[in-house]
Amino acid sequence: MDAGTVERARWLRDLLRFLPLRSQFVLSGNTRDLQIHEAAPGQITSVSLTRALPDALKDAGYGRIASFDLLNGFRALEPSDDSFLTKLGLSPANGTAAGGIDLLASTLERHVPSDGPPSALIIDFASRLITRSEALSPAEHQLFSRALILSHSARARPAGDRRQPFFNTVIWIVDKEGDLPDWFLIGNPRIRHIPIGRPDHLARRTMISSLMRGLPGAQNAAPADLETSTNGFVDETEGLLLLDLSAIAQLSRSENVSFDRISDAVRRFKVGVTEDPWRKISHDKISSADEFVRRRLKGQAHAVTHMLDIVKRAVTGIGQSPRGGRPRGVAFLAGPTGVGKTELAKTITSLLFGDDSAYIRFDMSEFSAEHSDQRLIGAPPGYVGYDVGGELTNAIREKPFSVVLFDEIEKAHPRLLDKFLQILDDGVLTSGRGDRVYFSEAFIVFTSNLGIYTPGPTGERIANVTTEETFDSVKRKVRAEIEKHFKQVLNRPEILNRIGENVIVFDFIRGDVANEIFDQMVDNLLSDVKSLGYDVTLSEQARATLRGLCLADLSNGGRGIRNQVEAHLINPLSRGLFDSGAAAGSRFRVLEVQTGASSTLRLESEP
Repeated sequence: MDAGTVERARWLRDLLRFLPLRSQFVLSGNTRDLQIHEAAPGQITSVSLTRALPDALKDAGYGRIASFDLLNGFRALEPSDDSFLTKLGLSPANGTAAGGIDLLASTLERHVPSDGPPSALIIDFASRLITRSEALSPAEHQLFSRALILSHSARARPAGDRRQPFFNTVIWIVDKEGDLPDWFLIGNPRIRHIPIGRPDHLARRTMISSLMRGLPGAQNAAPADLETSTNGFVDETEGLLLLDLSAIAQLSRSENVSFDRISDAVRRFKVGVTEDPWRKISHDKISSADEFVRRRLKGQAHAVTHMLDIVKRAVTGIGQSPRGGRPRGVAFLAGPTGVGKTELAKTITSLLFGDDSAYIRFDMSEFSAEHSDQRLIGAPPGYVGYDVGGELTNAIREKPFSVVLFDEIEKAHPRLLDKFLQILDDGVLTSGRGDRVYFSEAFIVFTSNLGIYTPGPTGERIANVTTEETFDSVKRKVRAEIEKHFKQVLNRPEILNRIGENVIVFDFIRGDVANEIFDQMVDNLLSDVKSLGYDVTLSEQARATLRGLCLADLSNGGRGIRNQVEAHLINPLSRGLFDSGAAAGSRFRVLEVQTGASSTLRLESEP
């Protein structure tokens, strides 16, 4: 047998090695993909498994080969006339014979012990022969009982010039090993199970080298340029099938994408976007982003700078994996509550999309149960909700170019962290339905309150950092607790390694920043009140009193300030306007803020 110039696939080498040793084989896994086929020395093509398998059996010395499936019945493959099917007791016409599961069982009994040249029967779509492997119908049970007995009674005999041992072989092609009855396959020394994996780097390169010659502009390209594009094509298609590679090449030809821009065709195939959407973001918009972000996020200058660096890297593509699969950007925002972590994520979304509500947000406190990963990626086949899909995978498939916010990540069940590891490492998740969903165009943001509190001796929460400490001290302690949590508590240091130096620790809201936040909140509130038809102003005394009340405790950050503004200004102002029967167009001045069981405002009507 001439091996040619192309190395055979591993599954095929395994099959050929065991043909003299086993009478039946089960092929499972990637059975619907294309297979590398050498039509002639140096002439590489790709064919289906049901085409590659008969050719390999014929080269190995089998003189008679037929196939069966529930739609087409029996078909003669070698020779293509009716002789082999007739010998099997069938009534063929033009090389085909109708038949169902009952006829297959009796045909196996005639095939396995038959004399003459070595023969093989390929049973395709064998997973569809039975409805439920744990509850077989009488016909299904009879078929596999006969096949089990035949696997043990089959005897090899010498054939060919070299007098090698041959069985009359039966090959079952299934989606997965568990599709056949366990008692037929597991523990049966007469049957060889051979999994067919996804194409490896070598198989993809072999096929891509052949495909590249047919892409626009490749015929006249310099060998070095063609090699560079080939390497990029191979790297960017890791995990894809050979069928996918063929589809990408066809897409490139139909849309006239030149060979040196094959990554655009890969991107379009994965996420439906031909051009790189990140490169379409206005350079001027990013250049002026610092001012844009600081208008909405007070203080945290270091966090803004670091986050914008990640955005600029995502836009330019610098540092991206050669495979192009990992997310465009990843940021882990840590720090006290109410300091602007979620606000920064919204602001970045607004910067990129022009709409800060366009981000995809998941509150991870809702995913604390063990099997909550099924909400994200979808339930597996046979489980409730399988047809609905996962919330995360559905959202990314619909909007691949997006900011994805995982809020309070420490509250998620540890089982979910494996999914995040796949996203950060490969930029891909497989949904419960088996679809591959790509995160290569997404910007991933995690937020966390880790490190702000530590558990006490009796389980109570003890403040790990306080507003009296410097930011350097806060940053050091928070990062130390984050590392401890991932390395010692969760035993997942690899997740932290994937995030790298993109852990951004926020500072407490300090006095000067708190004053800016207070003034912005009050001014925005008065502006909103004016748009409703009421012109309200604050006296200096009232503003000073209000400032003291709202900034007395900064432990809850900007959110705490907002709550105090609501308690001491919004609620009493609403009460005062309503009780006075104020009409639209009225003007009032707040002279004094009076505290008590509930705050009240002394309002003065102005002409």
